[in-house]
Amino acid sequence: MNPIKLLNLKPGLCAAIVCLVACAGSPRLLAEDPLAAAARQVFTEKQDSVVWLSAVAKIAFSAEGGRESISVPEQEIKVEALGTLIDPSGLVVTSLSQIDPARKFSGRELRRGSSTIKVEAVATLKEFKVIMPDGTEIPGEIIMKDPDLDLAFIRIKTASKEAKGVVFRAVDLKNSAPGAVLDEVVTLSRMDEVLNRAPVVTRGRVSMVTKKPREFLRVSGGLPGCPTFLVDGKLLGITVTRSVRNKTPADVIIPAADVLEIADQAKSAKPAEKGDTKAK
Repeated sequence: MNPIKLLNLKPGLCAAIVCLVACAGSPRLLAEDPLAAAARQVFTEKQDSVVWLSAVAKIAFSAEGGRESISVPEQEIKVEALGTLIDPSGLVVTSLSQIDPARKFSGRELRRGSSTIKVEAVATLKEFKVIMPDGTEIPGEIIMKDPDLDLAFIRIKTASKEAKGVVFRAVDLKNSAPGAVLDEVVTLSRMDEVLNRAPVVTRGRVSMVTKKPREFLRVSGGLPGCPTFLVDGKLLGITVTRSVRNKTPADVIIPAADVLEIADQAKSAKPAEKGDTKAK
């Protein structure tokens, strides 16, 4: 096009022509990113496997140090966390530290004069609800905890009136694959109530794999309690929070195969709040 004539065009039309010319010289700009298409497919097929969990936590404290014991009043707080449906029967897995606020306090050591005070805390959860993608709130109960791996398993009370007619769209822990550094991954999650708990998809990469003390992976975009997939749709694992005393916690992924091993135990377990069931 004659540059003099181009200058006489309306600004909006001129910009559109320039954009088309640039795209014509760069075919890749016109083609959809294949990884984006794969991530969109995972999102479409698996988004309803992510749910919100809600409960009221009653926290009891004890503190001892030197020659005296210190009385700390009980507290009640509302907790919410994301979880992943892992069985069509209504089994959910989440990060234990996200629903057990006592883990943030228990074991802390505080200095008081020349004495060291050790704080212990225990949380009891009540009014436990699983909030489905459509907003339906169904009663649930914790049936197994694994404090070492920061996993908690929740059974939805499918006999409740709230669960009538509800379909639980679970991920398949058996349909999994291992990950390697720099693999492209897709993490599914949900916004909180402010944004109507809308489903979210995040693309990222595996940035670390460690085999000791067991296998953990780090990925960009991973969130505690949420599933991360490889772009072919295979489940990589569930994100939890790895904690070591006096060290900064880190969010890591537990491979799906390891979660499956404990989930098989959880299916026949009794409620943990009564028996404090732990994985073997």
